[in-house]
Amino acid sequence: MKKIVFLLMGIMLTSMEIKACDLCSIYMNLEPNDLNNSFGFNYRYRTFSASRIDYSVLTTKDKHAIGNTVLSNAVSQEERFNAYDVWLNYFLSNTWQLNASISFSDNYYLENDSIIHSIAGPGDLTLVFKHMVYNTKVTDSSNWAFRLLAGIGGKLPTGKYNQPYVVSPASNQKGNIVYGVPYSELDPHLQSGTGSYDLIMLTEAQLKFKTYGLSSNVSYRINSENSNQFRFANRLNLNSYFFKIIQFGEQKIAPNIGYGFEYSERDTFKGEEYLNSGGFASFFTSGIKYYLKKSGIGITYFMPLTQNLNDKQLQNDKRITCDLTFYF
Repeated sequence: MKKIVFLLMGIMLTSMEIKACDLCSIYMNLEPNDLNNSFGFNYRYRTFSASRIDYSVLTTKDKHAIGNTVLSNAVSQEERFNAYDVWLNYFLSNTWQLNASISFSDNYYLENDSIIHSIAGPGDLTLVFKHMVYNTKVTDSSNWAFRLLAGIGGKLPTGKYNQPYVVSPASNQKGNIVYGVPYSELDPHLQSGTGSYDLIMLTEAQLKFKTYGLSSNVSYRINSENSNQFRFANRLNLNSYFFKIIQFGEQKIAPNIGYGFEYSERDTFKGEEYLNSGGFASFFTSGIKYYLKKSGIGITYFMPLTQNLNDKQLQNDKRITCDLTFYF
């Protein structure tokens, strides 16, 4: 009977600039070990990129370049976000479960494949309580199963969010002597934490027929303002995918394909709209997970389908998530 029941465990975490489902649905794959407590580790990799050409006018009397000469310089820009998550899913009762996660981030900004800025540090702690709203009664002869869950929780500002990077080496120069304090800037989107208390709401639904299934989840995060008077916009995430369970003795593999969507309004700073933030993006997802007894390992790939980001943001590129799960 247990073999025909499943549960997709979701956890809110981030992101995600429009962060690639930053804090939602950390597990993109199905869970055959239904109603078991679990813990594990995730690796999430996201990239945003763009190319531009800078033009400059050079005035010279050189005989090989008389008059005004237009010079061009191609510049590729990229942001890379690496997140390492530790998470726990614990059943408080048959109908209530607690999801908890915390992450460590290692983020980079590059130009022409050279690292210009890098920021690393611990991320925010996320706690979500989920309640089983509806669950079909499963019998040995049933082919169908349906489950609906609703959750609410929050994100606590345990991560670093005030890490500046040096833009220029010093503020003054006299002759060959450079003196003064280096000029630095703080980019809230490169930080490992947000510095704010946020509310998270979600729903999850799973439908299964024999070894085939459909799983969907919707989450919404309401963000507050941090001590820098910066507020990340509220964010909507949606994921839906089809899966199939293939069993070989004690081993199972679960390939899946699906669709992801995310949307946010503009961030704000001191109550004013923050440029280069907000918009929407959609993704085609494909992945596979392998299960052996009380453990599982999986990988999911995200390919951008459509996107409309405000202003001059770097565009969504590839995303990859890997997960290692242990059950107890």
